[in-house]
Amino acid sequence: MFERNIYDQYGFHCDERWHLGAYEGFESEGNSYIVTPYPRKEDSVLTQFEWARQLERAGIIDVAMPVQTMDGKVIAKIDGAQQLIFRLPQDDPRRNEQPQQPEAFQLAQIHEVSRGWMPNVKDLNFLGSWLHIWETRMSQLENWHQQVDARRQKNDFDRQFLYTFPYYLGRAETAMQWLVEEGQEHLLQPYDGSINHTRFTPTSWFAASPTTTQVKLPLQFVYDHPARDLGERLRSIYRQGDGEEAYRFIEDYYGAQFRGGNNVHWPLIGARLLLPLNYVEVVEDHYMNEGTNAENRSLEAVNFEEELAAEEKYLRLTSECLLEHLPSSTAGAWFTRRIFV
Repeated sequence: MFERNIYDQYGFHCDERWHLGAYEGFESEGNSYIVTPYPRKEDSVLTQFEWARQLERAGIIDVAMPVQTMDGKVIAKIDGAQQLIFRLPQDDPRRNEQPQQPEAFQLAQIHEVSRGWMPNVKDLNFLGSWLHIWETRMSQLENWHQQVDARRQKNDFDRQFLYTFPYYLGRAETAMQWLVEEGQEHLLQPYDGSINHTRFTPTSWFAASPTTTQVKLPLQFVYDHPARDLGERLRSIYRQGDGEEAYRFIEDYYGAQFRGGNNVHWPLIGARLLLPLNYVEVVEDHYMNEGTNAENRSLEAVNFEEELAAEEKYLRLTSECLLEHLPSSTAGAWFTRRIFV
């Protein structure tokens, strides 16, 4: 069925099938392709596809390029589901002759060349919307806190949530205060944004071959301030407990000789790092799926306790590393003069 669907709609013969992480892939006439689920409205996908083409024209390497069906459609039914196909970058032996630019350097390139590419599609535009999103999510947690507090019977997860929520609510409120007073998110202009990722982590870019190790998948692209990518990547590094890697990442980003490398609004990054995002996600996942996870409550309580310990360690390392490393990179950015915790 898979091979027949690919041939009927794209005209490709599947010479070989394989898996790349969570994606199904295949070879056809020397090219490599991956098949991904169709995640958004069509106008959002079309915008992301156009961004991919613009990035490639601007010289950004290793962007997975969207493939249309033979009748010009971007979506095809493959194995009974609506799916998309992307062509992976070609393996180029000449790249072995040159050292690959660091991840942060390439990220600065993307931020620079895509500055001001504001989409007409609202679903992809997050510039200036952090405060509203954060307020909405914390309001939902407050509602759950009130509901759980009123329960006669409480499980271990409930009790940990009731005990810890006031602290994390205070942290979130401080993050939102920084966002408004120091980050001045409400003053951001449309041209302050660029292409970012929904959540930039170590797995956002993936290896397709020994010489194409940082493939960018357009489905992750959104429009926002560069502080989004920088904040989330630093969050993942600090969560791993590697302060030196964070320092190298910051230096590599600033080492890029582009306007984007010097256009970072560090108070926005500080606010994003202070927001207890992982805590929020654990609580959201538990109470949004509470009725379906009854048999896993004990395990979830254990995982929650581990998350609390990890979050405490994360914030301690984050504050230490930022205060130690950022002055040399930012020439006295705002939060190097403030108490971070």
